[in-house]
Amino acid sequence: MNLRYLHLAVIGFVAILMSTACAAKATPSLADQMATNVAMGVLVARSRTAQAPTLTPSATPTHTPLPPTATPTKGPVQPPVVVGFANCWLFGPGYSYSLDSHIKSGKQVKLVGVGSISGWYIIINPYYGTTCWIQAANLSIDPNMDLSQIPMMTPFPLASTP
Repeated sequence: MNLRYLHLAVIGFVAILMSTACAAKATPSLADQMATNVAMGVLVARSRTAQAPTLTPSATPTHTPLPPTATPTKGPVQPPVVVGFANCWLFGPGYSYSLDSHIKSGKQVKLVGVGSISGWYIIINPYYGTTCWIQAANLSIDPNMDLSQIPMMTPFPLASTP
């Protein structure tokens, strides 16, 4: 009779060992994947700082007078101003990305990038000091601002779900 209980105890112990040894690996949750993507995005965003152009001095400075028909400059360039109640998106344009905040009409912002996707700009959020994407329709940009001097930026790729 004791042998029967011993056999049952050994079989139970082996079953417990096998059930714990063969457990499948847990897949990360969607929240973990999103947190990882956001952390990677922040690291990449911090490494994408716009650098000031390097000026190379000429060998002999010369003075070239302006022709008499030259028009004078129109004064300092005004910073962009938000028009309407605008959404400001993290890491890329539109509803596929996280919404950073809303920006009220009339707020002045600093333009730091032109989106590689037409109709989008990257600004410094006036509330949080972070970069975010805003639609061109929501910005009033001074026509004297030289947008060719502002770097083009590409949004972060969206995470693919398994």
